[in-house]
Amino acid sequence: MAFVSQAGHVGIKTQAAKGSYLDPGATAPNDGVFVYIRSGALGGNRELMVPDPEIGGTRDVPDAQLGPISYSGEYDMYARMESIATLLQGALGESSTSGTAITGYTHTITPATTVPWLSIEEKISEGFETFAYTDAKINSFHMEADANGYLTCTSGMSALTQATATATAVGSQRNDTSPLIVGTNITVEWGNVALPAKSFSLDIANNIEDDDFRLGSLFLGNLTEKRREITMSVTIRPDDAALWKTAMWGGPAETEPLGQSLKSNVDITITSYEEIPGVSGGEKYSLTVTIPAAIIAPFSVDPSGDDVMEHDIEIRCVQPDPAIDIISIDVVNSYETIA
Repeated sequence: MAFVSQAGHVGIKTQAAKGSYLDPGATAPNDGVFVYIRSGALGGNRELMVPDPEIGGTRDVPDAQLGPISYSGEYDMYARMESIATLLQGALGESSTSGTAITGYTHTITPATTVPWLSIEEKISEGFETFAYTDAKINSFHMEADANGYLTCTSGMSALTQATATATAVGSQRNDTSPLIVGTNITVEWGNVALPAKSFSLDIANNIEDDDFRLGSLFLGNLTEKRREITMSVTIRPDDAALWKTAMWGGPAETEPLGQSLKSNVDITITSYEEIPGVSGGEKYSLTVTIPAAIIAPFSVDPSGDDVMEHDIEIRCVQPDPAIDIISIDVVNSYETIA
């Protein structure tokens, strides 16, 4: 018998508290969401502990024991607007919701000191195994698109515990079947001016410590977030040297290098072609990223033959004012609450 990967599923639900698994297929206390993924799975990280050679022993290994275990992995998927709100809240930490079923719901997601615990139901193929992961966190979130491609995202997960489970019945799954987003419906602005971007990516890294093993236990004691890093990458065909001067010299009008970086706002706007079903006024699915302060990292110009000039620029988000969130993301969809 062969196992076909496409027969599996992944369901996610935000936990009320650490240690309490919530079935993603159940509606209470909050609905979960099942996401279509292209590849990836959570899995165990474990090694055999082999003892060192001993004087007086033999040349052969006498025994080996299973070491402690942790769980991590990545889910790679097309970005859909119903489920991406759950992933972004899991990566940043907080959210608030406004709107109605008639107007559509706007979920505003902002950073918090900690990120929420998640429950994950992962069915591997049909008849292989179904796992229930309790106390998972999103360690990294990556979103990208090319001008002639689809918007995709990758969510890097870590979890404390894994157990076998009975798979949620198909009829109980709230599957995210919202439309795919294409690069022609994405714009990136630097300082309120549209960049001539060929592609972009956004990365959120929580740098979670995932080696907190303790005596008397096979499992991690905790998953602790360390410094958060938010970065972007944009490939552009420049209209002039202003961005290069901003990155290398500290401003678009400078004539020589300065010592201080220039900070500006960055805005990403993503919309669907399709309207949200049942919502009045032709409201479409959308995602808007607002970054109040960011710096373009220095980069060099690399001309070659008759190639058209392109720059791959890295943009680092910073928070010079602690009272202002380093990033804010609005997701407009039909879900009343984030899963």
